[in-house]
Amino acid sequence: MRHILLLTLLVPCICAAPASRPADPVEAKCRRLLEKWQPRFDSERLNVLLSPPYVIAGDGLGRQLAQYRDRTILAATHALQSSLFDKKLDEPVLILLFESAEPYQRLSKQWFDDTPDTPYGYFRRDGIMVMNVGTGTGTLVHELTHALIKPDFPDVPDWLNEGLGSLYEQCSIDGDSIQGLPNWRLTGLQRAIRNGKLRPLTEMIQDPHFYGEQHVGLNYAEARYLLLYLQQQNKLGEFYSRVRDHHGDDPTGLATLKQMAAPDSLETFEKNWRRWVMGLRFP
Repeated sequence: MRHILLLTLLVPCICAAPASRPADPVEAKCRRLLEKWQPRFDSERLNVLLSPPYVIAGDGLGRQLAQYRDRTILAATHALQSSLFDKKLDEPVLILLFESAEPYQRLSKQWFDDTPDTPYGYFRRDGIMVMNVGTGTGTLVHELTHALIKPDFPDVPDWLNEGLGSLYEQCSIDGDSIQGLPNWRLTGLQRAIRNGKLRPLTEMIQDPHFYGEQHVGLNYAEARYLLLYLQQQNKLGEFYSRVRDHHGDDPTGLATLKQMAAPDSLETFEKNWRRWVMGLRFP
């Protein structure tokens, strides 16, 4: 009886062999990208993880790289795509994680002819993130936000792009949810409000030179804390989707902000926002 039962159990397994998994085009692109970059990774003795749509390489221990992948990269990706972004990445993103400034600076120059203007990290237009994670993982989530918004909102205005990236520099992630928290940019923003140096929201949002040296630091802070205020009112997701979906009629998002401020005027909305900002504390 034992042999008969064993045969009965084996036959269905043979007859019902699962069909081969359909080819994943993003995974295939990731494998080609890894093959292209493997000689450089080997020359620097980097550990590598293939985790489509990402190829992740770093000079830390393998377990460190796995923690960056699981606790930060994949966790933030899932939360951002669940709460904000409709379209997923259809092109691979290469994420280079260095544990100190020396390889970050050296390989930015050697591999890309880049001289980083930040000690933390940056996202290149060709889909490559170069990070000094020795400074923490906040910038990793910031730059990851830029990578994820690219297919969802290709024409995102600079202030919204950087506002969202900056919002998640300090955040909490819980499954489908990601929440920005007060961070170091608050001090300069409060000082500017206190000293009458902060431009009105309308000027920041409509500024075609968001990255201009005169205002760039405050622009980041102003955009970040505007979005944090919308998050606090449970309006951030709706605001983002409206700006994205009506970009043709409202390229800066200013008209959408006015609509969401109603029945208050934007001037009243801004007064309330500034009062709220001045009541925040960090740390």
